[in-house]
Amino acid sequence: MLLHDLRLALRSFKRTPILTVLMVTAIAAGIGAAMITITLYHARAGHPIWWKEDKLFAVALDNRGSDHKGEELQKHPEYPPNTLSYRDAKALYASRIPTHAVRMYQTYRTLDPGRAGIKPFGVQGRVMTADFFTMFDVPMKYGTGWNRAADEAPEPVVVIGKRLNEKLFDGANSVGKSVTLSAKQFRVIGVVDSWMPTPKFYDVNAAFGIAEDFYLPFGWAEALQLPPAGVGCVTPDAKVNSFVDLLTADCNMLQYWVELPTRESVDRFRQFVDNYTVDEKRHGRFVRAPNNRVLNVTDWLALNDVIGDESRVQVGLAAMFLGVCILNTLGLMLAKFLGAAHVTGLRRALGASRKHIIRQHLTEVVVVGLVGGMVGIVFAWLGLWAIRVLTFIPGPNDSPDRLVMAQSLSHMDLRMLGLALLISMVTGIVAGLYPAWRIGRAAPATFLKT
Repeated sequence: MLLHDLRLALRSFKRTPILTVLMVTAIAAGIGAAMITITLYHARAGHPIWWKEDKLFAVALDNRGSDHKGEELQKHPEYPPNTLSYRDAKALYASRIPTHAVRMYQTYRTLDPGRAGIKPFGVQGRVMTADFFTMFDVPMKYGTGWNRAADEAPEPVVVIGKRLNEKLFDGANSVGKSVTLSAKQFRVIGVVDSWMPTPKFYDVNAAFGIAEDFYLPFGWAEALQLPPAGVGCVTPDAKVNSFVDLLTADCNMLQYWVELPTRESVDRFRQFVDNYTVDEKRHGRFVRAPNNRVLNVTDWLALNDVIGDESRVQVGLAAMFLGVCILNTLGLMLAKFLGAAHVTGLRRALGASRKHIIRQHLTEVVVVGLVGGMVGIVFAWLGLWAIRVLTFIPGPNDSPDRLVMAQSLSHMDLRMLGLALLISMVTGIVAGLYPAWRIGRAAPATFLKT
């Protein structure tokens, strides 16, 4: 019966090619627009470390002064800053409640490859404590990270990324070799394998940036006075004339994360954070009402609006546009079915039941929906390609990882393709259900008279 219904559908398409093309185009336009926005939303709304959802927590403290300037420009001025000052991170790091804790910030250095034909070039790195690799399940290609003792010394060791390892050592095992960062030599003890969490949850200020080229023990922050990528001073009396001033001023520059394995440890650590701010308040800091946050990855991304309201609005608008396309397709199908009502009436007179008539017409609309879905996938692919081309303009010395990131944010994976086909099938059924029911309920005598 299915093959018979398909043959009837193909004959119907041949009788009304223009209407068929219009219906396919309407569905394709709606699905193309919907899949572009859903794909972009899907890429931004990913959870890169879901298996530790109930164990990893970001910490935020509201150390702003009562008259912090620029606060009125923030989307959510009631939220605390998403970074900590150096002194606060140091104080919280002293707690032994977390099984792992990381204080860190991003920095930039100049790397001298020490090879003929390759000039010194800038690299992006991260200065952090030893638990980073274990806490965030960073995959290692060669070697390993360092221990906490290397943070304190600090030891002249470095972990480099896979791309930098390929550029400097042709991808070979570089453990034991040396690299020179801003005239200081460091011994390579590990190489990070391909790793690009999207979004980069541990640093929401660069949520869709690429992974770092190198990683240094935290002790080098003070030893080399490594400047942070971003600093925000939040009190009127914060005067910073040198790196040393950053260590005691209310200027936020570090991300701070902890791993808490149990609900009881989460409660204990939150109490520890609250007690710390209360104690600092007695010394004239934290002048505002308590506003501390210890949030898991999902809540942290939501607090910092990583997905963005614009993405949600775009998905809503695309859904509305798809609805308009469905209504247009419904009208076209109704016109098409009523135009061929005399054929339907003749089939009814020859013995076809209402159920058979409705099933045959539903088969037709499902075929139209699937064809429209496949064309819509092509439209979506072209739209995502255009977005990628317009938003990513590579430079002469650009990192290949940036292209990978741009592609990952505008790439339709198998789940998106499956969703597109499902939406197209549902769209065809929704658009054709009423016309099929209407023509199936019509009395055959009405059409035989004409």
